[in-house]
Amino acid sequence: MDVAVALPEPLIKYAGQIMDVDSHEMVPLQEWEAVYGPVVRPVFDAWSEKTETDEDNKNSPNVPGYPGDTAPIGEDIATRKGCRAPGARDPERRLGAMDAMGIGKQLIFSTYVGSFALVMMMNPRDREFMRSIQDDRPGLATRLLETYHEWVIGVGRISDRLRPVAPLYADTPAAMVEKATSLIGRGIRAIQIGAAGLPGKVSPAHPDLDPFWKLLTDAKCTLVLHIGCGGQFFETRDWGKAPAFEGFRNMGEFDVDPWSLAVLHLPYQNFVSTMISGGVFDRHPDLKVGVIEVGAHWVGPMMEALDLWYMNSRAFKKLTGENYRLPEKPSYYVKNNLRVTPFVFEPVDSYIERYGLEDVLCFSSDYPHAEGGRNMLHSFYGKIERLGPEIVEKFFVTNGRTLLPD
Repeated sequence: MDVAVALPEPLIKYAGQIMDVDSHEMVPLQEWEAVYGPVVRPVFDAWSEKTETDEDNKNSPNVPGYPGDTAPIGEDIATRKGCRAPGARDPERRLGAMDAMGIGKQLIFSTYVGSFALVMMMNPRDREFMRSIQDDRPGLATRLLETYHEWVIGVGRISDRLRPVAPLYADTPAAMVEKATSLIGRGIRAIQIGAAGLPGKVSPAHPDLDPFWKLLTDAKCTLVLHIGCGGQFFETRDWGKAPAFEGFRNMGEFDVDPWSLAVLHLPYQNFVSTMISGGVFDRHPDLKVGVIEVGAHWVGPMMEALDLWYMNSRAFKKLTGENYRLPEKPSYYVKNNLRVTPFVFEPVDSYIERYGLEDVLCFSSDYPHAEGGRNMLHSFYGKIERLGPEIVEKFFVTNGRTLLPD
């Protein structure tokens, strides 16, 4: 197999340098026990009740007659989707898929077991998710997450090019530091926390979290917020219970009804707005945060809104008269500390021109998820090539290195 066979010709010079800040493992449910052991059996049983297979939805874990990770790696690699795609199950083969796409390093997120555990831990009162599991859900979620951590640690040891993301949840800032210290000490370079809930049960801007932010910064460990953990943000999701929103598909990580799509970015915007306005990046200027797979349409308007209130903040004083004021405009911290992935169908070039996001937006393949789009390399390049080679290199290479440091 030739290297970089899937790249557009103008991107060939970046073969092996492209940074992919969003991809996924897709271990089919037929392999869950082989990979994770008997702890996963309740989740296997719960998911096996569904009739949907990968023939109906490429993101489904149910792959009847799964032949193993044997699909050939060729120039059509970017169009291969689901658990049958090369390297979806076997991380050793993922390196070959990356080579074919010209990718140097890649963040690898959970699709199933790790994500299921994080969702259950963040939403202990929600028993609709995998409703057949009713006994000791918190205990099961904890065991699943610990097991998944062993898997990501093993994958990270295969190659520094593979950067598996460890989901993390804890009830206190001190416990977050303890768990992150253990993960980092065992080689983890990227940690995911949920954007919908309070990390460690406190505001992201609270000083109690400063030891956590400092730990990540000192270890050059990337913090990532990823779609799929936004449900707890709303006290109720009954906002979306109306006939107009019924009957739409679920893509696994998110629903595609009009209400869900309209609000899916809100937990993530709220989280990073809190960090920015609360001075987290002022106190930790080298902390880097990736906001993954919730689109980029909201970033520019968020910057404008934060800057608006910043410029007028002198009119709103604390009763004590001791106001805290950021030394830089909020938009400065967005451009310095945040990296965001647009969806493949978004007008990336317009966002860059309109809001000056040339240092913020990053390439992501979402491989091998269906919503990553067909030929994402060609699609993204086709949108930004008119902005010139400097912007092209930033989008495909430079910006992503912030989340995938050496």
